[in-house]
Amino acid sequence: MIKRYVALFVCLLFPLYSEAQDCVPISFNTLRMLAESRIDPCPICQKKLQRQALGQITKDIFPGKKIMFNSSCSLIKTQQTKDNELMLNTDYDSKIMINGTETNLPYIILKFYTHETHIVGIDEKDYTSREIQNMYKNLMYNKPVEAEVIVISYKYSDFASSIYLPERNTLIIHCKVIRLQQIQ
Repeated sequence: MIKRYVALFVCLLFPLYSEAQDCVPISFNTLRMLAESRIDPCPICQKKLQRQALGQITKDIFPGKKIMFNSSCSLIKTQQTKDNELMLNTDYDSKIMINGTETNLPYIILKFYTHETHIVGIDEKDYTSREIQNMYKNLMYNKPVEAEVIVISYKYSDFASSIYLPERNTLIIHCKVIRLQQIQ
C-alpha cells in the first residue's frame, strides 16, 4: 500500500521536476565548476574548469534550442543586468563553500541582440525584433518575466552559444527573444 502511494507521489512530482529542469538545463555541478574557477589560485586550473563547465553546457544548450520561461521558472531585469539582458530568477547567486572558501555561483544571463545593439559574430537573422526590444525597455525591474527564446550561435566563442565572464561571475547565453511578457 505504501509503495503505491510513493509511486503515485513520484508520478505527480516528476512532471513538475521535469518542467523546472527543462527551463535551463544546467546542472548545479556545472555552475559549481564555474564558481570554483574564480577562487582557484592556479590560472591554468581556472581555464580548465571553465572549459569543462562550458563544454557540458554546450551539450545541453545549443543553437536552435528553444527555452520557455514562465511563472515557475522566470527571468528578471535587474540593476545588475546590462542592455538587452535578462537574468534567470533563481537562488543560483547564493554563497557556497568550496574547499573552505566561500564564493557565489554564477548568475545566468540571457543576452539578445537587435539591429541597433549587436556585436560582431551574431548573425543578423538572429536579431530580436524591435517590438520585443521595446517591450524589454518597458519592463519593470525585479519583476518576473515570461519569455520564449531560441538559443543562437556566437561565431567568436570557443563554445557555440555561451560565454563565461569571471569578472561579472556571469554565464551569458546568447539568444533571440521571440516572446516576452511581464508577469503581473
